[in-house]
This record gives sequence, structure tokens and C-alpha cells, in this order.
Amino acid sequence: DPDSEEREYEKLNAELAAGRAKLPDGTEPCDLGAWSWDRDPRGLNVRAEPSIKARVLGTLPPPYRLKLNGRENTPDGGWLTEFRIIGFKDGWFLIEGAKPPGKDYEDEKRYPRNAPKPYSGRGWVAANKVGANYANGGTRMGGLFQAPFADAQWMPAQRKLGGTLDTDGGPKRLLACSGHWGLVESHDGVRGWWRSLCSNQVTNCS
Repeated sequence: DPDSEEREYEKLNAELAAGRAKLPDGTEPCDLGAWSWDRDPRGLNVRAEPSIKARVLGTLPPPYRLKLNGRENTPDGGWLTEFRIIGFKDGWFLIEGAKPPGKDYEDEKRYPRNAPKPYSGRGWVAANKVGANYANGGTRMGGLFQAPFADAQWMPAQRKLGGTLDTDGGPKRLLACSGHWGLVESHDGVRGWWRSLCSNQVTNCS
């Protein structure tokens, strides 16, 4: 029932908004799954403030190739480090809960002890190093909304391999967020909002 789904999102958004005071000043509260696609071998810096001059708290590993018993269990390009986005400010995402790359997709007992460990606390990462997949937010498929509301103006947009936007794959870029919405740029250059992003690297996020 779309109406009850809308009411559920309204409730979740009210809870997020109520938590605004717990976030640093001027931070827009968000709740989205995402990953780092920074290929810098030193990893992506997680900073104490939304600024390139801020102290580095730790790093998120670059894509990681998981080898077990000599066979590789890795998607093209390696496992990306996943986390939750909890806020946005001035081109930076506030994140927490980063997980070792690929760990969720492998038997825990077999996951290598020497695998890279991300900084899992709260901190800021540059928005242009962050990606995600489209998840099903219960809104109209095939394009992007021009504001983070289900009744906002809407523009058609395309998937990476052509065809209208749906939960297959993700945007070309993730630019900002508000509540459960991500401001994205599609692969055919349309900018707009999509409700619900996730960090699943194996199946599409239903």
C-alpha cells in the first residue's frame, strides 16, 4: 500500500530530523548505505571536520581483492568498503560503521585476519569519493525527482547501460543527501533525487 509506505517514510524522516541536534552544526541528517570508490592505495581519509585541512581520524581501504585457498572471490574491480551515511554538509558526508571490504559476503571464519581494517567510527569523507546503488524507495521508477519529495517535479533518466532508471546499478555520482534521499547524477547527466540508496555489491537492493 503506497500510502502506508509514505507514512512510514514520514515517520522515519521525523525521527531523523529529531536527531539533527546530535549532529555537528549545519549538518543535514541522512540515512543511506554507501561505499568508497577511491582507488588511492593509501585509502580514503576520514576526517574530524568537513574540510581537507581537518585532522585525519583514519582511512577506508581501497578496493580489496579477497583470495581464499588460491581462488579469488571478488567482483570486478575489488570489494569496496561499505558504511552508512548519517549526514551531509558542504560537499562532505558524515559516515559511521564502515566494515572491512567484502566481509559481509564471505564466511566470517574464512575472512582473512590480515585484511585491511577501515576506521569504523564517525567522521567526514569527501562526497566525490562516495558511491552507492539505487534501492527501492517505493517511488516512481524511470527518473529522478527535482526535490527530495515523492510529489516533486520529475525528470526521466537512464541507467549506465541504457534503459530507464530502476534499482539495477547506481548513479554516476552521489552529490548530497537529505533524509532517505540522495541527490545524484545519472549516467546520462540528469541531476535529481532518488529515495533509498544501498551498498549491496552482489544483488540489487530490493
